[in-house]
Amino acid sequence: MSYQANLDSTATSNPSASVATCRPRRILVVDDEPAARFLSQRLFSEAGFEVVTVQSGFDCLTEFRKQPSGFDLILLDLSMPFMDGEETFRRLRRMNPTVVVLLSTGFLGQAQNRIERMMAGGMAGVIRKPHRPDELLAQINSILERVKISRAGCAFAQLPG
Repeated sequence: MSYQANLDSTATSNPSASVATCRPRRILVVDDEPAARFLSQRLFSEAGFEVVTVQSGFDCLTEFRKQPSGFDLILLDLSMPFMDGEETFRRLRRMNPTVVVLLSTGFLGQAQNRIERMMAGGMAGVIRKPHRPDELLAQINSILERVKISRAGCAFAQLPG
C-alpha cells in the first residue's frame, strides 16, 4: 500500500511557518532506538540539517513545546513504549496544526489502520524501516519542497489585489 503526502491539511495560510531560507532546515527525530537516533543525527547533519533527537513521545512534546514552529519536519517512529507515534502525532497536531510529520515504521502491514488514521489527520507521509539513507533524504526533501510550495501558494493567494 502506498501512502501519499497529505499536504493540503498541513499547508495553511500561515506563511511565517514556511521553511526559512536564512537558517538551516531543522528536523526533530523521535525514536526509542539509540542506533536509529545516532544514524539519523549523522545523516541529517551531513546533509546540512540542524538535528535534534529525542527518545520518546514525551521528550518530543517537551522539545516541540519550546518552539512549536521551530522544526521544518518531525521524523516520528510509530512503535515506542509509553506513548506511541500515533498519540504523539495527535498531541503535536493539537499544539500546531501545521506541523509536518513523516512517520517511520517497520510495521506497515500490522499498523495499516493506525497509519490511515494518521494520514487522514494530516501526516505528511510514511517511510518503511529499514530505509536507505538516500531514500530517507529524498523523501524528506520532497516533502519539504512540497510544503514550501504549498505554503507559498497560500501566502500568494492572500495578497491583496
